[in-house]
Amino acid sequence: MPFCPKCKYEYTEDTVTCPDCQVALVPVLNDDPHYDDVPFKPLPNLPGRVYADMVMGALEEKGIPCYIRSDGVMDAFGIAGTGPVSKGFRIFVPENRYEESIETQHQMMDHI
Repeated sequence: MPFCPKCKYEYTEDTVTCPDCQVALVPVLNDDPHYDDVPFKPLPNLPGRVYADMVMGALEEKGIPCYIRSDGVMDAFGIAGTGPVSKGFRIFVPENRYEESIETQHQMMDHI
């Protein structure tokens, strides 16, 4: 099955171009081996999912792999509404990119 090298989505054999990214599909994704054995470290808490998504987008633009985690039960299941209040969201980044990542987060969130 072919994959989009940009969004990493897998398509059927008869598809040759990603309809979302408008790039040619490749038979195999080249995973970056530089992060296979690197531990990930959390950045400081962010007050909400929107802020976490914004910072994560900026980190991804710089080529920094990252993911978001929340301690809220409701957040884990993507449920909106009433429930236990989350203590915030954290973005995890490779330890070897931590300083660059925390600087990016501080530049974006210094007004909070």
